[in-house]
Amino acid sequence: MSEADHLWDNLDLVFSRWGISEIPFTESAPTTLRQAAQLREVFTGRIQELETALTAFRGRERRRLLVYGWYGIGKTAFILELLSLLRRKARDTLATYISLPREAEDLATFALVALAREMEDDEWAQHVLQQMGLRPRRRPVEKRTEVDAKFVKTSEETVPVSPPQFPTLSFEDLLGRALEKYKRVVIAIDDLDKQAPSRVREMLRSAQGLLKGEASFILTSHPAGLTRDILTRDLGLIDTAIQLETLDNATTYRMLVNYLNSARPEHARRDPDDPRAVMPFTPETAHALCERSEGVPRYLNRLGSYVLTKAALLRADRITPEVLRQGLEYTDSQLRSQHLTSEDYYVLELVLGKGSVSDETVTLDDLERLKVKEFNEIMPILEKLVQLDLLRRLPTEGAAEFGPSPLLLGKSEKPSQEKSSGEGA
Repeated sequence: MSEADHLWDNLDLVFSRWGISEIPFTESAPTTLRQAAQLREVFTGRIQELETALTAFRGRERRRLLVYGWYGIGKTAFILELLSLLRRKARDTLATYISLPREAEDLATFALVALAREMEDDEWAQHVLQQMGLRPRRRPVEKRTEVDAKFVKTSEETVPVSPPQFPTLSFEDLLGRALEKYKRVVIAIDDLDKQAPSRVREMLRSAQGLLKGEASFILTSHPAGLTRDILTRDLGLIDTAIQLETLDNATTYRMLVNYLNSARPEHARRDPDDPRAVMPFTPETAHALCERSEGVPRYLNRLGSYVLTKAALLRADRITPEVLRQGLEYTDSQLRSQHLTSEDYYVLELVLGKGSVSDETVTLDDLERLKVKEFNEIMPILEKLVQLDLLRRLPTEGAAEFGPSPLLLGKSEKPSQEKSSGEGA
């Protein structure tokens, strides 16, 4: 047996003692509706918000929903759960989803792609995907028949097409075809909060006709004034706005149980009231992990993943307070080891040193140290550090304010970090 085989078998023993087959935590929700079954196993809470959204879709009118909340709060998971439910329960509804890439310049193109991907049996929809350079689910072909004196030959050729010149009109044509089969079409466009604010403003203004058309739309955003106000006030594009806030401790604990149960055999799954439901955590360390995540699903996932990884490396039977402490140190070290530029480090250290930073609290000396003249010049770096889970955007109503992520160790925890910094995993 090779050394690698031996290591694998040892890890098998660890996970067997824990009663789970794998580390079930993921940094982000599934990105397609076809993966929604995996999400249903772990989705927790949001009952009132789901009821509001589902009620909106029980009427005859097309609806336009905005789901907003801070980064990592579970917006993607929420809308995928909502769309999955519509697909299962509302047979007359075609529900589609797409995540908006950073380089996006218009909403119509991506609404068109989302709709075409779900219309697998529509030949024209598959033409649309092909002409946009995307792989169609079914290859659009043209059949040709040749007849000579003795034989009839039939051949197929992929139909060459030109890219759509007017995505909005192409979307309207395809939507019309979809509405011949379905009573309602729902287009969910995710991740507007990852775009530059100026680009969001321009995309939304250009898409007013699209969003006020015959399809229902679900958009996601963060609560900062720009995107929310443009959607709800300036343009009047939204019928219903749903804010996702942090989960309470009891709901976060149930989410932890759901994740762990998803990695257990069906017969071994436990109710949240059973202390064994959180194995390999103890109830004490499970509650501590949930409190550390501060009700943010993404934080719970990253903490759970790193802590279980460290516990596996330690060959720990249970995650005791000491193992949890080492897991938190491991989380801190892994996050800090991500690829950062020197400018990223300067901004990170500025925030960690001051406790929080905003346009109102940053000083001229701070800006000079960062070699910039205005706070807005470091906003892209701050947003990048938020997406790397090194910082978080604080829920303030005024100027944008950023503070350390709870995934990093605080000042009072640093001595233990320094003590173990030279130890191997």
